[in-house]
Amino acid sequence: MTINVNNQPHSVSESITLTEVVAQLNIISAGIAIAINNEIISKDRWNATNLKEQDQVIIIKATQGG
Repeated sequence: MTINVNNQPHSVSESITLTEVVAQLNIISAGIAIAINNEIISKDRWNATNLKEQDQVIIIKATQGG
């Protein structure tokens, strides 16, 4: 199936969890926030959150600055 991650299409397997998507995309999970279809998903729910065809996933990485 196809999902969009930060406005880029990605082909992933059916019944994939958010945790699996993060791993598949080689994203370090520390310091990021994720929203699916404009709903923020808390990190403790990533493993229980299955994605669906055409879901819009936004991954925001925290940056240091001052």
